[in-house]
Amino acid sequence: MKKRFAFILIAIVAAICSCKKDPIISNDKNVGISRVTYYPTFTIAGENLISIIKGATFTDPGVKATAGGADVPVNTTGAVDANAVGLYTLTYTATNADGYSSSASRIVFVIPSAELPGVDLSGNYDAVPVGATPGPATTTKVAQGVYSTTNCWGNSGAVIPAYFICTDGNSIIVPTQGSPYGSLESTAPGTYIGGLITWSIDLIDQGNLVRVKKWQKQ
Repeated sequence: MKKRFAFILIAIVAAICSCKKDPIISNDKNVGISRVTYYPTFTIAGENLISIIKGATFTDPGVKATAGGADVPVNTTGAVDANAVGLYTLTYTATNADGYSSSASRIVFVIPSAELPGVDLSGNYDAVPVGATPGPATTTKVAQGVYSTTNCWGNSGAVIPAYFICTDGNSIIVPTQGSPYGSLESTAPGTYIGGLITWSIDLIDQGNLVRVKKWQKQ
């Protein structure tokens, strides 16, 4: 019995000693048995928001994509019609060696004319009637003749950010664009008079819900 016990003990010790652990692999390509994949990242030349004057030639400043330090090809979708005032989105897509994709975008605005000197509609606004819900809104110049507002709707419970164009300090264009409530656009040129913005907004994907909205600069 003692001999049998000793034999079993020796066998157990031998089994334990023979179970040599595999080294843990950790490098830029593998962590253990898992393969590391690097999603493409983008370096966009120039600005993410660009404005050009109607009729001018648009040349994409370019974009570069890398994945794990290696360059990967970039596919561009979208186009800019330099002869039509509006908002155009260029989407850049790249795919790594493992088949995983990433994307980035640039917005190009075609404005009707060069911006007149001194024109700047930036500032804080409140919906008219003052104190209407929601309000206030902040307007920021993002490119020559182009602005973003944190809310173009107002006078209701919907907060809708938007881009708009104004180059002469008076006439406003809200180009067709996406929003949290679907596509929107202005049905007619808006105005900027004495610090008061007035425009007619059409929520296209909401059954063409059209409202005239007013925002007073504070």
